[in-house]
Amino acid sequence: MKDYAVIGAGQMGRVIAKELIDSGTGSEVSLFDISDTLLAEAAHSIASDRLSTQVLDITDTATASAALEDHTVAIGALPHSMSYPAIQAAIGAHVSFVDLVGEAPEKRAALHDQAADAGCLIVPGMGVAPGISNMCIGRGMELLDETHNGLIYVGGIPVKKEPPLYYQTVYLLESVFNAYLRTATIIENGERVTVEPLSGLEEISFPEPIGTLEGFFTDGLASLPLTVGGDIKNNLFEKTLRYPGHLECMRALKECGLLDDRPVMIGGSEIVPRDVLIELLGEKLRLSSEGDILVMRIEVEGLKEGKEQRHIFELVDYLDTETQYTAMARTTGFPAVLAARMIANDELPERGVWFPEQLFTGDRFERMIDELAKMGVELKYLVEA
Repeated sequence: MKDYAVIGAGQMGRVIAKELIDSGTGSEVSLFDISDTLLAEAAHSIASDRLSTQVLDITDTATASAALEDHTVAIGALPHSMSYPAIQAAIGAHVSFVDLVGEAPEKRAALHDQAADAGCLIVPGMGVAPGISNMCIGRGMELLDETHNGLIYVGGIPVKKEPPLYYQTVYLLESVFNAYLRTATIIENGERVTVEPLSGLEEISFPEPIGTLEGFFTDGLASLPLTVGGDIKNNLFEKTLRYPGHLECMRALKECGLLDDRPVMIGGSEIVPRDVLIELLGEKLRLSSEGDILVMRIEVEGLKEGKEQRHIFELVDYLDTETQYTAMARTTGFPAVLAARMIANDELPERGVWFPEQLFTGDRFERMIDELAKMGVELKYLVEA
């Protein structure tokens, strides 16, 4: 039996596979992707005899389950649309699964009994946001007697701020645009509501060299409204952080219809505006050699022994110049690696579907944060009265 399966040979998948191999435990990793080109590139960059690669269509559930069967844990580093089929394949293979994607939590939670019966643990949304952000909200609530607000500000930004969008791609541009189109579910005055993406603009200040960023609503809470939303008295939301000016650019593109995924007829041919935009911007928005910054601040406010208290978690991470891991890849991939190791080591006995804020509480939260710090991802924490 092999130790780990990693599904997706893109940037995130490669970082995860290499970290699992370099852990010093002699782990073997199978890397799967539908693209033999991506697999060849990953094999070349990782360069380990403990890595095997295989072309796999994850939407072919029977074939995918058979490919996963001889593994202890699988990790999904896939586009959002491929995440759910990967979970189904893992359950069919009776293999525990750690997923970077956390959207549609109700749909994933509905698989709880099926996963439990198969004897596997499914952990959706185990990246940075969702992932670290969820764990911090859960930990802050755990430290309070009554929670009033849970506020998440998070974003990946380039070190080099340049037009046309004051942004560079740190993951799939398609995923960035999708986040700008989905309505966001939040808790407002204790009620679950939906708000328009790219709304709720506010300025957030960080120490130099970052300075002032703009934050706006996106649909990033994932499972939090489902798992803890009912225990928050006032507000729970996530806002994406970008350099000032980015929001105005994206609103203009959206209002002009350039983010639409509905085809339009041009010269007798069907053209998808968003596909054209991605093609035109792909090279212009490629991350420069200066790298990226992951910026996150989480504030959990409420009462402790009758007194107001605010728990603040802050993470700022940069490109690792030695490994060339981007900040986004590090902060997204490392939590999934740690969760997978804990499952493989029988440290997480739960079975079924469990979200990060449910699994990593108390000592487990502290263990996760300590392990991330050892990998160079340091979360700062303070309490304000």
